[in-house]
Amino acid sequence: MTNTKKFLYLIISLLLGALLSFVLGSYQANIFELLTHFDQAQLILLTIRLPRLLACLLGGGSLALSGLLLQTLTQNPLADSGILGINTGAGFVLSFFLATGYLSQGIHTGLLPLVAMLGGFLTVLIVYLLAYKKNHSINPNRLIISGVGLSTMMASLTVTLVGHIDRYKVDYISRWLSGQINGDNWAILTITSPLLILLWLLAYSQYTSLNIMTLNEHTATALGLNLKKERLIILFLATALSAISVILVGNITFVGLIAGHSVRKLFGNNHLISIPAALIMGMLILLLSDSIGRIFLVGLGIPTGLLVAMIGAPYFLSLMLKIK
Repeated sequence: MTNTKKFLYLIISLLLGALLSFVLGSYQANIFELLTHFDQAQLILLTIRLPRLLACLLGGGSLALSGLLLQTLTQNPLADSGILGINTGAGFVLSFFLATGYLSQGIHTGLLPLVAMLGGFLTVLIVYLLAYKKNHSINPNRLIISGVGLSTMMASLTVTLVGHIDRYKVDYISRWLSGQINGDNWAILTITSPLLILLWLLAYSQYTSLNIMTLNEHTATALGLNLKKERLIILFLATALSAISVILVGNITFVGLIAGHSVRKLFGNNHLISIPAALIMGMLILLLSDSIGRIFLVGLGIPTGLLVAMIGAPYFLSLMLKIK
């Protein structure tokens, strides 16, 4: 099957998934309901369900693209923003401002992406320093281990911090840690969506450099690529994508791992097509996970992040066992 057909099937799957997610649920949308109970239908579909759908698309696509970029950067199929601790780091800083009262004392909603990015970049810096060895290139395995350890520590600190200051905020942070979709906030969507789409376009503009980075360092340098500069750019894009997506979908891991790795298997290493394919794959993964929890497991309180982890954790372990 050609890449064009595979890509077309991905798009069709996403469109069908989005349509079913929008109309299905505890409230079934149909023409009769729209005509007879328009106000109720408008409240449920436009105020709750549509922003939740958009949050899944934006957050899932961004996490997937971040994972693809990190896998290319580290030359490691296990790389993912959640595994490297970027998501948890962004959430920790957001939780700090929330717990200390700064968010409720006038920090404008428009500054949330900057706060999240600050946490993400600080986490990347710490993980890099932990994995760094003088006179040696960064070992991908050390990078993964450092990220997992730091992520676990910050997740614990987040709950401890908020619980110590205000026990009523623990539930909010726990929902975020488990990957709760922020699906009823048009204000946050209005702010984050232009930033994420801009980052998507910037990442896509780097497809030539990303293709060269899949080669060994000597070949990439011989082809005229400034590896140090390009790596910093890719790291910035991957961190920003992951950190901002945290505002929409919480601490959801494995989306980038699954999407990035599966897209490489389906489409190869040509980022001209793997970048948009990863975006669609990530959207589809998060959308289906959220729809399953919202439609079939309603009332159980199972967050979307847990459903993704149930698929992603075995996938991660199987990949780790295959790597020699």
